Amino acid sequence: MAKADFKLPDEFLTKLSLLGKGTDAVAEKVLEAGGKVVLAKVKSNLKSVVGSGTKSNSRPTGGIERSLGLSPVMVDKTGNHAIQVRFSEPTNDG
Repeated sequence: MAKADFKLPDEFLTKLSLLGKGTDAVAEKVLEAGGKVVLAKVKSNLKSVVGSGTKSNSRPTGGIERSLGLSPVMVDKTGNHAIQVRFSEPTNDG
């Protein structure tokens, strides 16, 4: 599984901490918005390559693309927020 960590500038983190109780809600909204952008790009990339360059004739059904989605925002034991672009299991064709 690919993983990306982003380190935010200290100035931004200081401003974010001033939100107090609203910090978690803002972090969730930011992750969801960013996750949607990444999800759209992953789906676009899949659509452009699935079924192309195969040894035998193949026709993409869109099953892989449809099975991609975003996880809910999660908070780990150290308080870090995360979201995942992942596949739903099982897919429609099993």
